[in-house]
Amino acid sequence: MFAEQFSPSEIITRDPTHGFPLFGPSRILGVSIATLECFYRDFASIVDKKTRKRIGEELGYEVGLGQATTLAGLHPFPSFKEHLRAGSMLRGFTGYCHEHITTLNITPEGKLIRFTGTWTKSFETVIYLKAAKRNHQGHAKKPVCVALCAILSGYASAVFGEKISVRETDCQAMGAANCHFEGRPAEDWKQGETPPGSKEENDRPLESNIIKLREILGLEKERPPFDSFFSVPTPVCQDPSFQSVLDRTDKVAPTDATVLILGKSGSGKEVVARRIHARSQRSRGPFLAINCAALPPDLLESELFGHMRGAFTGAEKNKKGLFVEAGEGTIFLDEIGDMPLSIQGKLLRALQEREVRPVGGLEDIPVKARIVAATNRDLARMAREGTFRQDLYYRLSVFPITLPSLVQRKKDILPLAHATLQKHAPGHPGLTPAAESALLSHPWPGNVRELENWIEHGLILAGKDLIDATHFPETHIEEGHEEGEPSPQATLDGDLPSLEALTHRYIKKVLDHTGGSKKETAQILGIGTATLWRHLKKTPPET
Repeated sequence: MFAEQFSPSEIITRDPTHGFPLFGPSRILGVSIATLECFYRDFASIVDKKTRKRIGEELGYEVGLGQATTLAGLHPFPSFKEHLRAGSMLRGFTGYCHEHITTLNITPEGKLIRFTGTWTKSFETVIYLKAAKRNHQGHAKKPVCVALCAILSGYASAVFGEKISVRETDCQAMGAANCHFEGRPAEDWKQGETPPGSKEENDRPLESNIIKLREILGLEKERPPFDSFFSVPTPVCQDPSFQSVLDRTDKVAPTDATVLILGKSGSGKEVVARRIHARSQRSRGPFLAINCAALPPDLLESELFGHMRGAFTGAEKNKKGLFVEAGEGTIFLDEIGDMPLSIQGKLLRALQEREVRPVGGLEDIPVKARIVAATNRDLARMAREGTFRQDLYYRLSVFPITLPSLVQRKKDILPLAHATLQKHAPGHPGLTPAAESALLSHPWPGNVRELENWIEHGLILAGKDLIDATHFPETHIEEGHEEGEPSPQATLDGDLPSLEALTHRYIKKVLDHTGGSKKETAQILGIGTATLWRHLKKTPPET
């Protein structure tokens, strides 16, 4: 979507329960500029200039990050330029200023070199000039739009995926006709300059005060810190079925409840897990993920709970497990349904008693981390059948979240495709109608991961041209067969293999599609890697 195609009514909605205005999922407040004038006047009288500047920068930076990520979640933008323009429109809608990006210079790979622009009627210049008139002062000696610079710094940082610093080069408060600004990567500014969003190492007391102020205002709950944000993909969500998932995710995130994420392979389970971590009080701690199906039992036990020196051959020194390394952060146990029964008992104890014992150890170690687990298997059925511990299942499923498959969120297919395009090829012209039709009609057994593979495949073949349906993987094109070429259905009708033989053929077909990647193959098939290995070890059946 292009920036001019949306209106304030689309981005500022209302809470259906209470009628409060919302920006994305978050409630917003209306504050008049007259109120801000009073606040600025009192603020200046009790807080020193350096602290005021730092607070304005830190809070503004968080506002900018929030604006960019929320807009990206509401609309897929075809280019960095459109994403920036959308931010400019938003700041005009909400009364910050009139903003205009005049130049934008980026590399073909999408790395920012420099951008410039202007602000008119910035709320900060309006407040300053009124105060100056009231106090019979002249023009400012330095630019005054500290918060706006920080807001645009945070916004641009989210757009380009790296820390961007925006500086005001001229200001209406200094007598200029407009405020002028320039944005560049933070490291490109002269040494010794402190860009918005950075922290000075020797300024811990000030940093502590800013953190407390954020907590008072509730900002810690609304937005993860900078490093956490860039490790968390912002979900594309226009379909109500997935929006309900995000609503449940955001409700459970601030708590310490154990979460079980259920969904088919490639449906975005780790994205949801990272969102839970990023929007929790644990976001400053580590997010440690492990695939329970990817390691043999002995190694998995050591990775999770640690081991003592000499506990087994090769244990040359003590090792902390993930439960200890995570501290007060989050542990993500992916493919929990493939965890061996022998380790499930130790996991249950870690959840119940909040302590673990390393392999070969004699003492228990307290556990403070939160557990988020995920699986593509039917754990309830496995618990009934005895292949998964029933008591562990109940401990894990305190708050289950079930992800819809991609075919159940039709409205997100094209936005996801465009978002993937911009991720891999910023500024790409996009898809032909035939390509979009092919995307909408495909059953997507591999879900979002398969969709991303299709787009990457199409980019390779199309280059800088529009991606057409013929640029998608040949094995998946269901229409337009060459004359004389049998369709998959016709081939199956003329050949009736055994179920085992058909399974072997399909596994080989998916392996070819993934370039031999067993991990991706298992994810597309919806089975664990251990199960895939068992299939591959069998002698190919006769057909």
